[in-house]
Order: sequence, then C-alpha cells, then structure tokens
Amino acid sequence: MMNVVNPEAIGLFGLIVTVWVFGLEQLGFGLDKETDHAKLGRNLAHIALYFGGFAQLFTAACLYLFDVGMPPEARIYIGTIFATYGLFWVVVAMHFYNPGDKKIYAHLFLAIFFITAVFSYKAILMGKIWPLGTVLLLINVLTILLPFAWYKQNATITKICGATNVAIALCALPLLFRSLGM
Repeated sequence: MMNVVNPEAIGLFGLIVTVWVFGLEQLGFGLDKETDHAKLGRNLAHIALYFGGFAQLFTAACLYLFDVGMPPEARIYIGTIFATYGLFWVVVAMHFYNPGDKKIYAHLFLAIFFITAVFSYKAILMGKIWPLGTVLLLINVLTILLPFAWYKQNATITKICGATNVAIALCALPLLFRSLGM
C-alpha cells in the first residue's frame, strides 16, 4: 500500500495565518498611536510572502507534481486555487516592500475576483458549498471591497475587509482539519 501525504495542510495553514493576521490588523487589534506603520508594513509583507505566498505555492507545486492520492482533475483544480492565491500574496508582499500604483492592484483584485468566481462556480457544481465554496465566495467579497479600502482609506470598508479576512480564516478551519485527517 502506498502512503501519500496531503500537501493541502501547509497551504491551508498559510492561508489561515495570513488572512487572520491581515484581518486583525484591518480591524485595528494591537494598533495604537505608537504603532510604527513602516515596521507594520514590513511585518505584514513577511507574513504575506512566507505564509500566504510560499506556503501556498509549495502546496500547488506538490499537487501538480506528485501523486497525492487525488484524481488528476481534483489536483489541477485545488492546485490552481493554491497557485492563484499564493501568487496573489506574493504580489501583496511586494506592494508592502515597494508600493506601486494602486490602480494596478485594483486591476489585480478584479482579475482575482473573476477567477475566484470560476473557482466558486466549480465548487458549487461539485456540491462543495461548505466549506470550500463559502471560503471562495468570501474571497470574492474581499477582492471587491479591497480596492475601495485602499483608494479612499475608508475606515468602515477596511473594518469590513478585516471581518471578511477573519471569516475566511474561520471558514477554512474545517478544510485544514480535514486535510490533517481530523
């Protein structure tokens, strides 16, 4: 009998940690007048790059390259989801290291919205509404709201983004538990 390892666990762990930390920051937890926002941005960049980016890209590579006990079409679907968000988080990290034109990031969020809509549609067709479809739909909400939070620095929209990030983390926990065999 061949033993296989489910690489989804590391990617889900990276996703959960990243959206949890970003969500709490957007909600204002731990921030005050003394907060050094330059250091905060670098710290967020590190989390986005390593947990959000590299962990999910590693997961995607494992799903693409190795027999992990899933049918090939499932590996491609799940691997593409992890690769998409892994690359997304790498771009977010690069923004924190070296901010660029926010219009380009708004275009990125729009592209991520459309690809996530496709991922969500497939999850619904597969009957995977909870928790996978729910997580993907929440990511869709987030990608629509983020440009408004960035452009206008609207505190209310930023807090909604934070709550959405925390909701993504909480809704992804059952996926993590399943990938760990729990």
